[in-house]
Amino acid sequence: MKLNIHQKVLILVLGMGLTTFLALGIFSYLCSRVVQKDMQTMSAEFGEKNAEFTDDLSLGQIKATLTELAEAKAQFIDREMSVTREDVTILSEAMTYIISHPENYSPKNLPDPRTDPVHNAEPYIIYAPDIRDNVTPEMQNEIALAANIREILGEILKSYEGYHATAFVGSKNGWYICARLVDTDLSENKTISFSHERIYEFDPRKRPWYISAEKAGRPVISDLYRTIEYDGSYQQIGASAPFYDAAGNFAGVVGLDLSSKEIYDLVDETIDSDDCSFVLNQHGEIIFVTHNYSALSVQNGDLRESSEKSLAAAAERMLDGESGVLPVTVAGEDFYLAFAPMTETKWSFGLLVPEAQISSLSQGTRDYFMNEINQLQNLLREEYSYLTWLLVGIPASLLLILFLLGTKLSRRFAKPINELSDGVREITSLIGENFTERTFKKLDIKTGDEIEDLANDFNKMTENLKAQMLNLEKETAEKQRIATGLDVATEIQLGMLPKNFSVDENGRVDLFATMTPAKEVGGDFYDFYKFGENHVVITVADVSGKGIPAAMFMVSAKNMLSNFAMTLYQSDGLAAAVEAANEKLCANNDAMMFLTAFVGILDLESGEFTFVNAGHNPPVIYRAEKNSCEFLDVKKNFVLGPMDGIPFVEQKISFKRGDLLFVYTDGVTEALNVKNEEYLPDRLINFMNSTKCDCRADLKTLLKEIRGDVADHVGEAEQSDDITLFAFRYNGGNS
Repeated sequence: MKLNIHQKVLILVLGMGLTTFLALGIFSYLCSRVVQKDMQTMSAEFGEKNAEFTDDLSLGQIKATLTELAEAKAQFIDREMSVTREDVTILSEAMTYIISHPENYSPKNLPDPRTDPVHNAEPYIIYAPDIRDNVTPEMQNEIALAANIREILGEILKSYEGYHATAFVGSKNGWYICARLVDTDLSENKTISFSHERIYEFDPRKRPWYISAEKAGRPVISDLYRTIEYDGSYQQIGASAPFYDAAGNFAGVVGLDLSSKEIYDLVDETIDSDDCSFVLNQHGEIIFVTHNYSALSVQNGDLRESSEKSLAAAAERMLDGESGVLPVTVAGEDFYLAFAPMTETKWSFGLLVPEAQISSLSQGTRDYFMNEINQLQNLLREEYSYLTWLLVGIPASLLLILFLLGTKLSRRFAKPINELSDGVREITSLIGENFTERTFKKLDIKTGDEIEDLANDFNKMTENLKAQMLNLEKETAEKQRIATGLDVATEIQLGMLPKNFSVDENGRVDLFATMTPAKEVGGDFYDFYKFGENHVVITVADVSGKGIPAAMFMVSAKNMLSNFAMTLYQSDGLAAAVEAANEKLCANNDAMMFLTAFVGILDLESGEFTFVNAGHNPPVIYRAEKNSCEFLDVKKNFVLGPMDGIPFVEQKISFKRGDLLFVYTDGVTEALNVKNEEYLPDRLINFMNSTKCDCRADLKTLLKEIRGDVADHVGEAEQSDDITLFAFRYNGGNS
């Protein structure tokens, strides 16, 4: 009967273990008596000494934990205040920029809570009593300009979802723009209710946040105060900062405040219900406290003047910016006070824990340690008694037998394994070099067990690996050749697209375009060139399909449209040029490829625009006078390429100074997200008419905003089609 490796190793381990166990039995029997007695004496002494050490160590660890907890809570409040002050600094800089650059903004309206409904996080306007009924036209213009801050107020409030937060702007002229979260869930468009009597009384210039920021001339963190928001039911704390006009003169104060209760509720979540935490401001006054600890109160509010000397001394160290744990007495009861500084606010956080609670924890640790020592002594006695019966008389000669037998067996078992290991190392050393060219020596192991089977499998694996490496080399070379071809095709295609958008040296028209293929090469293209002194020809097209075939058809179509436009436009018109290009494309088009195209010629002096739309998406035209966008009314001409003899109709429109035309391919409106939902033309026109899209911006920025909205819709989905964006703005002729 053949023994497998498991059986052989098991016999070896059991034999060695049994032999060693018996050999050590004699020695263990002689030593166990002495060791047992010594261990009992040492464990008793060790237990008593270490119990005392454990008391001290436990108390030190508890104090360290309390210090870390106090520092963590202090850093939390400090970080919240620091973030609030940073946000207020952003508000101040934004408001200063808006007031100083009125030419960059259009007037905006804000709801008045006296007459208009106001929703959660929506900015609104309030007037001080002395100007409410006497708002001059100049002040109205100032407010309409300042209302451009409303988007920034709303964005900042989003980062405070979960709080009752308020972001606001108070002018030195008495008006007050405010946005607040009455419902901490921004997904609910809740309507805010107002107490009009409080609104009539409100003057931002008299509020503590306004006065402190104006006086400091920089961003400041306020003390607690009650605000008119939330009907005064919350104490607020926050930050405020001044803003300035174009001349650098003080113009008002911006601010951001939060509910102090909500901040402190977060701090108090991990505090034990019997503990008390509080915050001292720089004047020694308690501004936050978790319990109604009347014993902490002092007559003038400064805890440093408490009648409890230990508490007063601890308060002094807190205001000096120190951290640590001190024993204090409050109302005759002993506590440990853990405290830590708050560097941003210059406040200090304190945590009061009853001394009895700490002593209880320390005593519990001591009791646990002593109990473990007693259990250890009992266990040792039981183990020594048990071993005494097991470890009885084993000759020392068995140790020599174990050594000789183990050496011989280990060599016998290790030899075939070493041979197999050498074969593996040989293959490993050649992978990546000349592996496929080598002839490997087959392993010849005859052990009659799993090692022999493993050696046979190893020989087969070597042959299969060599064959796989040969196939892999061929496939890698082929893929590299294809990849190189695609890289060259991509560079050629991108090189054919015009990159210099300064087509008119007199600046009568601005152009910009981008093309993003779905594969390495695509079928979309755009083209523009100057025709004569006063005409610019533009082309945007989308070839059916993607990849190299579409790119080749694109090159042919681009050249034909350009050649016929240059030769036929002046004599026969643009429609004739497109028809001639279609006839040429139909010839030898056995693959029945086609393209949609939008071709137009702009007269730079008169602004007249002649165009032919060959089955392409209708462009978007922006009229500067109306400041609005709409789809261009285009005739439904047939596509180019599949059928000759098709007539095309040209159309004409007139552009005025500032008017803009945006042309795109269906990769925009048919862009799919992970739910297979298309972007659609309605979303495009709605976005271009929204405040998120500024059609008066430079064309590069405009196309970036549109591309960004398409990307927001697509999300994580893969791009399904080529995307081309093209826009030009008419700046007017020289006459």
